[in-house]
Amino acid sequence: MQRFLAPVFFLCLALTGSVSIVTSQNSAPADSVQSAAEDSLRLHQKEVQAMLQEQFHEMTRFPLGTRIESWSHVLDMEVTRGNVSRVQRFWFTPKEDRAMIWLPDSSRSDECLFFDPETDRLASIFPSNLNGTLIPQAMAIKMGLKGNATQTASKRESNWKTQPSDSLLTVSMNDGETNIEVVLGKKSSWQAHGVTAWLSMQPVPGFSLPPQASKQPILSFEQTNQDGIVLYRFRVVNIEQLENPFTLDLSSIRVDDPTRPLTVIAKEWAEKNKANQQKETQDKSED
Repeated sequence: MQRFLAPVFFLCLALTGSVSIVTSQNSAPADSVQSAAEDSLRLHQKEVQAMLQEQFHEMTRFPLGTRIESWSHVLDMEVTRGNVSRVQRFWFTPKEDRAMIWLPDSSRSDECLFFDPETDRLASIFPSNLNGTLIPQAMAIKMGLKGNATQTASKRESNWKTQPSDSLLTVSMNDGETNIEVVLGKKSSWQAHGVTAWLSMQPVPGFSLPPQASKQPILSFEQTNQDGIVLYRFRVVNIEQLENPFTLDLSSIRVDDPTRPLTVIAKEWAEKNKANQQKETQDKSED
């Protein structure tokens, strides 16, 4: 029991970020020698605190996965919702259903969202410093970050109508509450796949897209209410094949899980320390 309490105690020190400095109540007035000693003690305190925090993070974080993921194409999309516009970046590989990664706002930071359908894990990650945090299932669902039911309608079931246009194909649909207008580009299956894959991971209700969207990429999409107010809009800023694929080694990205109790982490730490001590003892006896 004492062996278990020790790690918990040090974990608590790491979390609170404080190590108490004990001095004698009957000490003499501070002089240069005492001041130097106190400075040395404070420096030692910071070193101990840094060590404890490093050990704590080492125990609470684990690899995001074991595979090396790569994406060959990139899509930049300007999204407008609630009078706020931002540009998102989405990496994908055409015609492959695999893990997805995207920047919700490419102008703010390098914080990406990563979703792996095989493990059903959604994480917020920072590829630049190789760390991140798993997003709990309930929170991800509430925020609409686990995908939506967007799909391409069949020709028989489609309610989309072609609109007069001098250039690109424009189609629209009115469901009685909202009106959607979509502009489609020239035939390109890989571009169409990229746009549809990106839209399927947006925090919006799933859309029934026009049948042409399976082979012709959506260049712009606008949803308005009956008063003409824009509810949701997006347009393709850029879509291209990368000269060098974007590659991510999931084993190098260390993430923490906010749903793991501290007691479980402390127990794992204690067991790991015990195993290391036994190994050191065994190695010494063999020497």
